[in-house]
Amino acid sequence: MNDFLRLLRSLLRRYGYDVKKYYEYNLLPLNNQASFNQIARLAEAAERDQRSDDAGDPGLQRLNVCLRTCLRDRPGRAAQPPGPTGADREEIALRCLKSLIASINHALRGDHGLEITLTVFDDHSTVAAHAKIVESCEKASCAREVRTTREPGQGASLLEQFEFARENRGLFYFCEDDYLHEPSAIAEMHGFYRKVYHTCGTHLVIHPQEHEFLYTKAIYPSYLLLGEHRHWRTISHATHVLFTHADVVRKYWRYFENTRHVGDRSKRRLGSEAKTTNLLFDHLPGFAPIPALAAHMQTAGSLPPFFNWRALWEQNRPD
Repeated sequence: MNDFLRLLRSLLRRYGYDVKKYYEYNLLPLNNQASFNQIARLAEAAERDQRSDDAGDPGLQRLNVCLRTCLRDRPGRAAQPPGPTGADREEIALRCLKSLIASINHALRGDHGLEITLTVFDDHSTVAAHAKIVESCEKASCAREVRTTREPGQGASLLEQFEFARENRGLFYFCEDDYLHEPSAIAEMHGFYRKVYHTCGTHLVIHPQEHEFLYTKAIYPSYLLLGEHRHWRTISHATHVLFTHADVVRKYWRYFENTRHVGDRSKRRLGSEAKTTNLLFDHLPGFAPIPALAAHMQTAGSLPPFFNWRALWEQNRPD
């Protein structure tokens, strides 16, 4: 730190401010302690949370799982670094799909009042791959549909699933075909969402793992809540994989509509998370589970820390 910055730091400290290096950890004082205590006491709402007929429950027992798949060559797509498994794109997608369906079935067995619908937005996969996706979905113990997207492309499929949510009600889990799920993932995200909502009266946004960005550039302080099975970390960064409510999509549609630009080289920045769904965290609490409930299998760098994905990978061998 040079002399000018030292002098500036000395002056600002008199007024309660400080000068720190960019990305240097800085835990700000907690000014809203009363509000935070209300959120932290999630366990006190557990018994109330079990009443699915709560008059104030805006469809929290209805969950729509929206999965985006694409098993075809996409011209012009940038080459990805090799994934952690060494498997091809199709094998990764089929193993991840199997894990998602196992998690859906696990949730249904544990909560008999929960209604789940699985809708696959398939981005024009090959005929053979499409058939495998349909066959895998037949093992889901819920209503399911595999639909081909209106138009090809990442942005088109993102926009179509969000439009689908805007026109419906209840909870939504927007997922991609390269996320490998723990068996308890759906049940735990659903349970945590309901507890926060019933305790605080607010919708929220859940990402099933900590984003790798949080360990590289966006190193910021977070609060940790103790849930029923694991801790939950407050976040402000995620991918477009989100667990939230249809009301959130409708109210903040301006943060969803530009996802149509994902994959468009000339406008891809407009569709980035920073310009779209990450802006939700300016209005709503965001959380990621620790340990993770799913692993992004795209690259080695996208994996959550301290996560035994290899065991989960082996458990979900395609039939």
